[in-house]
Amino acid sequence: MSVARRLMDGAGWFNVRIKMCFFLALTMVGAPLTILVTGETLNRTELLDKLGLWAIVGLILLFPLSKLLTYLLVLFPIQQLNGLCLEIQKGNLNPFSEIPPEPAKQDELQKLRHNMFWMGHVIDCRQKEIRTAMEQLEDAQKQIQSSIDYAELIQKAFLPAQSDVAAVFKDSFLLWRQRDGVGGDSYWFKQTENGFFLGIIDCTGHGVPGAFMTLIVQSFLDRLDATKFEKNPAGVLTAVNKLIKKAFSSNGSSASPDDGMDCTFVYIDNEKTEMVFAGARNYLILRTPEGSLSEYKGDKKGVGMNKTPLEFEFTNQSIPVERGMRFYMLTDGLTDQVGGERRLPYGRKRFKAVISKNHNQMIEQQNELIEDFVAYQGEEKRRDDVLVFGGEL
Repeated sequence: MSVARRLMDGAGWFNVRIKMCFFLALTMVGAPLTILVTGETLNRTELLDKLGLWAIVGLILLFPLSKLLTYLLVLFPIQQLNGLCLEIQKGNLNPFSEIPPEPAKQDELQKLRHNMFWMGHVIDCRQKEIRTAMEQLEDAQKQIQSSIDYAELIQKAFLPAQSDVAAVFKDSFLLWRQRDGVGGDSYWFKQTENGFFLGIIDCTGHGVPGAFMTLIVQSFLDRLDATKFEKNPAGVLTAVNKLIKKAFSSNGSSASPDDGMDCTFVYIDNEKTEMVFAGARNYLILRTPEGSLSEYKGDKKGVGMNKTPLEFEFTNQSIPVERGMRFYMLTDGLTDQVGGERRLPYGRKRFKAVISKNHNQMIEQQNELIEDFVAYQGEEKRRDDVLVFGGEL
């Protein structure tokens, strides 16, 4: 960079009034010098009088003129520009709603003001576009939410009444909370002549896809003749496995989707002397009246999954029943939820710690479970649907 350019850049950072005073001072010095050069015909007295008068007038007018010229030439346009910037900062883009006209004469400040108007005009146009897009997005969101609310009603209509489930137990609770209003968790209840079936189901998927899967599973379960599967929940799972796999393999697609369910099914006789358990990648927890816990694990195959053969036979486990015994079935939405200081899953250990406590009523147990789960989740986002059933025999 040249010396002259560095001097000009350095001078550019001086206060405008200082630069204006320097300019006027040069002007007022230049005029007397001109008089001296051109005043050879004047006598000494006249020359001194003119120089003195000029000096006095110059000193008197130096600062007022510098202030006036600075304001008119520089500060007033800059104040206008600052005002425009302030309007943009406040979000008031009304001055820029129309395309700014091209100035007739363009000095640098006029160019800057014209560019400022263009910038404000572009921001105003973009904001209007964004506002329109947000309004359209809000309308779409309302329509989607309305559809989900209606889908929730449809999904609930397919589920058994919770009062019917509660009626066959001495005490019970059913905690069913879908992450997105609708979801892949559901339950099934069917009474027969000698007992009843109860199952909790975790279908693949969340939200609307998961909800559709629950409707498919519920329709398959309702299609079965439950009396043919008396004391045989494993037979129910085997039959539903075939129905799901045949249904998805008949769609003409070469690649069958890996859709199905994990579940826990039990059959309990009317006298409540025996429980038969069958599970697909899920488990059953029992609590004796004394408070000790035991866990029964189901088969390691999911119902309808690609890795589960069409002819796979699920297995039953017969469990003796005693009065006052409680049993629990749940999907993985509760135990897999991360939280706490270390952002680890809630886990079975915490769940068992809650249900092992002595609660006179199971609703108290449910309330403590909800409080403990919500506190553990904290600010973490819900990851899955939650379904927990507890029943006392």
